[in-house]
Amino acid sequence: MINVGIIGFGVVGKRRKKYIIENKFFNLSCISDISFKQDYKTKNIDFYKSYKKFIKHDLDAVFITLPNYLAVKVTSFFLKKNIHVFCEKPPAKNYDELKSLKKILAKNKNLKLKYGFNHRYHGSVKKAEKLIDSKIYGKIINFRAIYGKSKIVTFGKNEWRANRKFSGGGILIDQGIHLLDLITKFGGKFEKFKSFISNSFWNYDVEDNAFAIMKNTKKNIIASIHSTATQWEHKFSLEITLEKALIILSGILSGTKSYGKEKIIVIPKPINNKNVKKKIYQFYKDFSWKLEIDEFAEIIINNSKVKTGSYQDALNVMKMIDKIYTSDTEWYKSLKK
Repeated sequence: MINVGIIGFGVVGKRRKKYIIENKFFNLSCISDISFKQDYKTKNIDFYKSYKKFIKHDLDAVFITLPNYLAVKVTSFFLKKNIHVFCEKPPAKNYDELKSLKKILAKNKNLKLKYGFNHRYHGSVKKAEKLIDSKIYGKIINFRAIYGKSKIVTFGKNEWRANRKFSGGGILIDQGIHLLDLITKFGGKFEKFKSFISNSFWNYDVEDNAFAIMKNTKKNIIASIHSTATQWEHKFSLEITLEKALIILSGILSGTKSYGKEKIIVIPKPINNKNVKKKIYQFYKDFSWKLEIDEFAEIIINNSKVKTGSYQDALNVMKMIDKIYTSDTEWYKSLKK
């Protein structure tokens, strides 16, 4: 059995708990959250206000579901105690902060650090991966992506998400990070960036819109993204243009059920100026949370490498976020204030 604890027991922490308990290899022994009025115990689980009390338990791994500004601090705390870590995205407030974990990981190469880039496990993404890897539609030419919701915060301006000091950024680091992760997964490393960032609508300390164009010069792939908190009807769309088809990932199954039906539309390139019948694949259940949890258990049991949501994946996407923020010179100046 793998003895585990959960740090942070909000919406995501509760969802992780469900699938941790369902996994036959995990034994959930403790949970912490600052919202608990006092420490208490049920039949099998200890509940604490402070995660530091987890040292009373002989833990093998922890699941961290905390705000951005605590992610690296708490991850570091447990890695230094030789405890495996599964941490939700974003992995840090910025790239430099995340780099601080390198030395700890270098000292113990058997430690497993996995990040919750949950979208990689969705049915539509896995189907797109199979279609692309099959090579039947040729090489990728470009990407065009939109991910948007209608607000940044839930509880008002005092929420940590609206304060750059605690969040590191706004809608880009909160939600757009998924687009960047998927584009990197399919398209490889992007080096050149152009962007426009604004907070002109919500007027928070963080951006409510981020537009970016990037290029993978080695593969000659161009990608554009729009990460927005002014999308009054929530939207997820990732268009992947290949030499012989357009693959559209439209909608995504989420807890809010506000992003529409999750499906893939494959539109083949016309032949002799005649359109070819498109294919539609729809996905009715979200297995992503279970798949992620089960994979982490297998990684620990088999002492295998983290291939999806690895520390390197996290570094790559945080570097992209930093480049998008800094390539808009006006926005970058505001970051320094």
